[in-house]
Amino acid sequence: MTTFFIIALVIALTGSAIVLAPLLKDFFKGGHEESRPGLTLSTGILVALLLPLMSLFLYSRWSTWDWTATPGTRSAETAEQTHSMEEAIATLEQRLEQQPDDVQGWQMLGRSYMNLRRFSDAARAFQHVAALSGPDDTAAQADYGEALFLSDPRGMQGEAGELFRDLVIRAPDNPKVMWYGGLVAFETGDDAEGRRLWSQLRGMDLPPEMQRIIEERLGPADAGTAVPAVASAPATNSETKPVAAGGIRVSIELDPALRDRIAGPVPLFIFARRPAGGPPLAAVRRSSSELPLSIDLSDENAMMQGIRISDQEQLKLVARVSMSGSPREQSGDLFGEVEYSRDGNPEVTIRIDQVVP
Repeated sequence: MTTFFIIALVIALTGSAIVLAPLLKDFFKGGHEESRPGLTLSTGILVALLLPLMSLFLYSRWSTWDWTATPGTRSAETAEQTHSMEEAIATLEQRLEQQPDDVQGWQMLGRSYMNLRRFSDAARAFQHVAALSGPDDTAAQADYGEALFLSDPRGMQGEAGELFRDLVIRAPDNPKVMWYGGLVAFETGDDAEGRRLWSQLRGMDLPPEMQRIIEERLGPADAGTAVPAVASAPATNSETKPVAAGGIRVSIELDPALRDRIAGPVPLFIFARRPAGGPPLAAVRRSSSELPLSIDLSDENAMMQGIRISDQEQLKLVARVSMSGSPREQSGDLFGEVEYSRDGNPEVTIRIDQVVP
């Protein structure tokens, strides 16, 4: 809102200058007030002063902005809205206990759970939808698979992966099926299938985060078979920049005994995974020539829609020097890994001291 007022004030002052400029020009040239009938210098000055003041006054009277609200009260309003939503969910849950065959009710409940990031509850709700709708309702199956993927620590290695493999065959034009089917393909090493599915998504109206992930994985649309990429993150200075809320400051160092194995600069990948395995939740690409270095790993580096590393209580952090240049692990790569818990320090050190056999 402060930025808006600055812009509005600049516009108002510009209007004032347009009014005053010709009058002042005539005045300093020795002109007389009577030379511009109906608009004297004194009147022009009065209009120029009133213009920005009246603009702000009228906006404050007619706008819908809550001028009495402070950041704290707006946070309280958000909390109140969340509380109201939870009350509505509780009412819907009670109704569904009495009407368990209400498909639309279960759909509404599942979507409400998803909005509150209660993915396990959402999976149970969408399971009811899928059961009531039958196997031919592939959209309901896709909703169930998405909730499963977001709630199961195994990710696509669990039931969700099997479900989306089947849906790719039965519902190849469903955008959600293309997205998660691509994730399954990339995770299992079928890059050609993953690229095929995600290439079809490029022309669709997708959220910016999904578009970014697709472009990073496939490369520009006219770049052919580009090497899959992950987001780059700037190095940080832990003495001057605090760790972002929910973020992790990761310091990476290379064991001197392995330094001679790196002939020249090669890609350095930093991943965050669930301890049970599965695809990376967040990833950063840098260069081995930057070692040692420190980066901040945050939700901005997320690799999958709907999953934030700030929501994960435990993570496995891996730093790998890719001798082949590929994000996929290859024999001869150098790596190090640590287990990270939210209970500890938001700063962690990874020592690259192992070689992939």
